[in-house]
Amino acid sequence: MAFASLSGRRILVTGSSTGIGRAVVLECARAGADVIVNCRRPSERAEQVAAAARNCGVRADVLCADVGEPDERERLLELAFAGGDVDGLVNNAGVDLLTTDLRSAPFSQKLSELLRVDVTGTMELSRSFGKRCADSGTGVILTIGWDQSDRGMEGDSGELFAAAKNAVMGFTRSLSVSLAPRVRVNCIAPGWIRTAWGETAGEYWQQRVLNETPLKRWGEPQDIANMARYLLSHEASYITGQILNVNGGAVR
Repeated sequence: MAFASLSGRRILVTGSSTGIGRAVVLECARAGADVIVNCRRPSERAEQVAAAARNCGVRADVLCADVGEPDERERLLELAFAGGDVDGLVNNAGVDLLTTDLRSAPFSQKLSELLRVDVTGTMELSRSFGKRCADSGTGVILTIGWDQSDRGMEGDSGELFAAAKNAVMGFTRSLSVSLAPRVRVNCIAPGWIRTAWGETAGEYWQQRVLNETPLKRWGEPQDIANMARYLLSHEASYITGQILNVNGGAVR
């Protein structure tokens, strides 16, 4: 059996029509898992991700739901489990403050959206999923943090993401204790990852990333997907309650 095989498992990845979520879905599919692609609204990109996953020989479903809305969170889980057991949840859905209309929104509106989706959405979905898995005896939950949350970054975005992601990371540690020993819960904390914003960031930011990252490159969504695959697998069966930085060694 291949290292970090996910054969026979079914994984739900929220916010997975693009970027990191897309990479996680496809890596899980390559590892042999059936996958559930989630997006907020019907999306051609989500269907394309599912089609690419099916090319790996696995089952891939698309379920639309806004994880920031209570009714939609519960509907997402109901639909997911109606299609069979779900062995893993990757809480990737999050608000994009940098490349959408929200980039020009007031601070208070940005904060409200981050709390609604990144914090409350992650916490409530994880708790509901964790209860289902604890009842069945096994499961894995992953959350997404931020490597600079615990050391700070200047500016509105730094303050906002630090507040939201510190909440997620603290919650992850506590939930892991609540759900042990049946369900494992860990957090991946990305560093500078080249998603939509990174692809168009100006020269200042391109140079800053290199200066702050000992490995002297941007991270790629695939780097996060590789960690997610490992943490979802049996090889990580003695790892829970951890915040794992994937950031090229950045320590500033």
